[in-house]
Amino acid sequence: MNRFGIVAVTSVSLLTLGVALPAGKAVGQEKPQQTSDVERVNAASQVFIAAISARDIRAMEQVWAHESYATFIGPLSTTVVVGWDGVKKSWEMRFNQFDRVTISLAESHIHSNGKVAWAVGVEKVELLRNDGGILKFDAFVTNVFEEQDGRWLLVSHQATPIFRGAK
Repeated sequence: MNRFGIVAVTSVSLLTLGVALPAGKAVGQEKPQQTSDVERVNAASQVFIAAISARDIRAMEQVWAHESYATFIGPLSTTVVVGWDGVKKSWEMRFNQFDRVTISLAESHIHSNGKVAWAVGVEKVELLRNDGGILKFDAFVTNVFEEQDGRWLLVSHQATPIFRGAK
């Protein structure tokens, strides 16, 4: 397992045990309970990014809710995938398409509302295709999390490439 996989698995393990990793406050969050939720969602979001970068399906299984209403729309998607089984297959297909996936959050805004939280922002994405070609772009991203048994799990992911017009 590569370094990213180890980080992802370690982070998932910490979240499974209910340990919140340190994270910054989201803009406008002032209530202690909200801040705690925001920090936990931010930690779950970081574990998700690490699982993608590691191309680790086992780590991905730990950060997603295995629900019939889970949804996935990736930046290269042509359809909406609904249901955990389809979501998992989509990630397996994506992981097999690329030799390397590098994602970083350039901007993130998180809000929690009881048992549901959402994180919207901008990702910087770099994909190394199996044929050696590189695909590089920024994407708007929306991740929806649901709290289940004290853990924040993904129920929806949508990433849309940002169109940059000619200069």
